Amino acid sequence: METVIHLIFFGLVGIVMAVTPYITRKTESFGVTIPEEAYPDPELKKLRKQYAASIVVFSIIVAAVFITAQTGGFLEAGFGLAVIGCIIGDFLIYLFFHQKMKKMKAAYNWLHEKKQTVMVDPKFRQQKLIFSNAWFLIHAAITAATFLITYLFYDRIPDRIVIHYDFNGTPTDWAEKSYRTVFELPTVQLFMLVLFIWMNTVIAKSKQQLNANDPEKSLRQNVRFRRRWSAFTMVSSFILILMFFMIQLSFIVPIPVGWLSYGGMGAALLILFGAVILSITTGQGGSRIRMGNGAVQGSSHYDDDQYWKLGVFYFNRNDPSVWVEKRFGSGWTINFAHPLGWIVIGLMILVPLLLAIFFSS
Repeated sequence: METVIHLIFFGLVGIVMAVTPYITRKTESFGVTIPEEAYPDPELKKLRKQYAASIVVFSIIVAAVFITAQTGGFLEAGFGLAVIGCIIGDFLIYLFFHQKMKKMKAAYNWLHEKKQTVMVDPKFRQQKLIFSNAWFLIHAAITAATFLITYLFYDRIPDRIVIHYDFNGTPTDWAEKSYRTVFELPTVQLFMLVLFIWMNTVIAKSKQQLNANDPEKSLRQNVRFRRRWSAFTMVSSFILILMFFMIQLSFIVPIPVGWLSYGGMGAALLILFGAVILSITTGQGGSRIRMGNGAVQGSSHYDDDQYWKLGVFYFNRNDPSVWVEKRFGSGWTINFAHPLGWIVIGLMILVPLLLAIFFSS
């Protein structure tokens, strides 16, 4: 069963990577700025198909190698290595097509004599961009309940707590009961709650990006784009926090290990599947959401390729924005030239690390 789940995982990752050129804004191709009217160019179509085919073939090879090489206790370690290999390989494939795209842009000189425009709507922030963080009160209530039942029923928790199972539901690691060990999961749950609230806020505060060819349509698309991802953030975080509650509850009342094991993996796959569907149906910035057309001719999106290193890392000291839309894919990335961005990255690494050290000591 676990092999099937792993194959589904590799399949979903392969799909989302393969369709990435099709869900990115039509003013960007493999991390390179292009005019929107160049998007249907036959050569660009061929490039997108070649990229998708390369990703699919590579994903199949990784999955095949993983299945062939997996043996007993090395299953989970092998899966981790396969995931890392998949990430590195997918990025290298992207870089190959990114370089081809840069050469093609230079050869065609699409933006020559094009009027480059930056569109900004001063009333953009007045739109209802996200669902209120007040919805996270439900998540907070579940988190509080996890802390409460752990404290109230501490005496009912076994002296040795199973902290890890293999894929067959057999315990492989234990920890001696203490207040530190029993409150590990609720603390991680609390960290996740804060993280998801912050993510929802980022969706609202990130830099606006409107299409100069049709700013009105682009505005409506972008608002829906943010609201859809806001809703997805809330639903997926609810599933994860509820799953943590059930795991903690299993320390107090008997819950079949299979329910927790396959329930956890099922929840993870459900969230991943939801992200794939949302990305495909919405597109980056809402570019795949169907709306009326009123394009302005002779105008082109501002070419800021100089600030995008390798087409994916945004580095602009003159931009006060901390969060910007991804160039390749769906979602947001950080302005690596902004000091606050590095602080955020540092905290995202440091806090989990400190928690791991504290609860393992």
